[in-house]
This record gives sequence, structure tokens and C-alpha cells, in this order.
Amino acid sequence: MKTEAAEQTSINEFPLGPPPPGHLTVRVRETGVCGSDVTMWAGRHAVLKPPMVLGHETWGTVEELAGDLSPDLLGYGPGTPVVVVPPAGCGTCYNCVRGREQLCADMRFVGAQLDGGMARFLTVPPAHVLPVDPVVPTGQRVLIEPLAVAVHAVGRARLRPDDQVVVIGAGPIGVLSALVAATHGVATVVIADRDPHRLDLARRLGLRHRVRTTGSGLLADCRGSIRPEGADVVLDCVGAQATTRMALDTACRGGRVVLVGISPPELTVDGVQLQRGERELIGVQMYVRADFGEAMRLLADGMLPAVDGLKRSRPLAQAGVLLAELAERPSPVLKETLLPG
Repeated sequence: MKTEAAEQTSINEFPLGPPPPGHLTVRVRETGVCGSDVTMWAGRHAVLKPPMVLGHETWGTVEELAGDLSPDLLGYGPGTPVVVVPPAGCGTCYNCVRGREQLCADMRFVGAQLDGGMARFLTVPPAHVLPVDPVVPTGQRVLIEPLAVAVHAVGRARLRPDDQVVVIGAGPIGVLSALVAATHGVATVVIADRDPHRLDLARRLGLRHRVRTTGSGLLADCRGSIRPEGADVVLDCVGAQATTRMALDTACRGGRVVLVGISPPELTVDGVQLQRGERELIGVQMYVRADFGEAMRLLADGMLPAVDGLKRSRPLAQAGVLLAELAERPSPVLKETLLPG
């Protein structure tokens, strides 16, 4: 499925040839759809514009290796379940050699600059896949990539056991970030959203502290759940001027605000609040490869219970319809996915 232009998609069939040298072909099993896919499909992304084959939350099985690759060389071969690792950097810059490819100035991304997983097959270099631990439930493997985002975000927050955490936004990344934070044994994790249906799903997934935002101020809404002084850590999983301001207002003096959602190009913050309160403003850019391993471990350990509303799937041919629906209203489930069929 190719996004040809803003809000225009097409289904194209091509013969599947052998992978080029240094590449492998993955038979796509399932691809998740996220807010950034919708933004790119709509032509509203600040950098990435159609035409492109979307889809970066993808897992599948290795179909074929190029002739210059071998199972002995890679440690896996045809039939192996793999998860797509979307970013790859230049390999030689300051950040790449330190394992931070997502910060490479020349980073290329599967599902944007490189063809993504909204397809039956995907051909990529081995650097773009990781073998999936077979104990990860098959039905949850599509969640490895978004869970890696949450793992990285919580890692950036530098949680301590006595911390109180507030997560703004009960969408997929917000819920997953709250669940990951809870695995760190922190004192309190509160998830806040204005949508009662999203908060109910958060409840069913095991998040005990939930707050429906009222517009009177998040710190006031959280009264009784966190200290009057504010939370030690606030994760903004929405990514807007209003929610960043809300996060700073909710963080205590000496607290940390983590920007997880995609921020607008310009943000205005209260410099006095930030400086004199010794609050930290911390950016998050996707993940590193190690975060995928931790995400798989959490799923294998049963972090996500199999509840109604966890996931909803439809055929790949309906991708355009799904993207249009998500542009109009949020999904009632945690993750919408596409099946190639």
C-alpha cells in the first residue's frame, strides 16, 4: 500500500524477485498504525512527505536471504520471526558509533525514506531487523516497536523508587509508558486523559491511578494521587504546546519533564519556572536497539494482559480507510493493525 500524495493511497502488485546483495526479504505478518503514520499520510509531517510506503511497527518472518548472506553469518535464517528496527544511521558519525543511530543527521527510517511494512513483503538490510524471542506472544509481537519507544522514554526519565510519575495522554505510547514506569517499582504512576474510554482501557490494563483532565489544571486534577508539590516526573505523551505547559505546571521543583509525543517545531516555556525551579526538560527520539530487547522481555513476562480493546486488526487493503478514520477520531482500542492476508 503506497501513499501517493496527501490522503491518497494505492495498492500495487509487483513480482517478488530475490533480495539484492546485503539484504533479506521479510514476509510481513502484522503492522501497527500509529499517529505518525496518519500525519505522514495526511501530508502534515514537518519533514516526511508522500509518496512513501508507510508502516514501521512491523513484525514478520524471514522469507529469503541474499546470496552473500548466510544463516551462519547472521545467526538466523528463513522462517525466523523478526521485528523491524526502523532507523539506521550512517554508521560512522559521533552518535552512530555510540549506538545512537536515531540521532544520526543522515538517519533513514523504514516506513518513511525506506519502504515500510504496509505490504506483503519487505526487503531491508539485516541492520533493520532483530530476531523475536519466541516466548513473546504472537498476538503481541506487533507491539514490540511502540513498547520500545516507551522503554526508551522511561529510561530517559531516570526514575527512582520514591518518584511519583504523571503520564499525560492515554493513547498507545502513554499507556505503554505508564506500564513500563510501573515495572520500575516507583511509588505512584498516574495516567491522565480527557477521554473516559481511554482511561477505562488503562484501568483494564492494570493502571490503578487514573485522572480525567477537567481544564482546571492537571496538578489540581491529580490532588489526592500525588504530593501537593507536584510529580517528580511528568511524561508528555501528547506533544503539544498546551500539554508541555501542563507538564511543567505539574512537575515539582527539581522535577523532570520528558517530551515523548512529537512536539511542534516551536515551544514556549516559562523560563523562570524552568530555571529557578531547577526543572529539567528532556527530549526523546525513538529508541536504541537495546530497547527492543527490553520490550520483548516485558511482553514475554506478561506485562500486557489479554483484555478486550488491546488490539483490532483489518486487512491491508483497508489501510486507506483506516488512516482516514484515525485522522477523524482516535481509535477505541490501544493498537490498530493491518494484516497482509
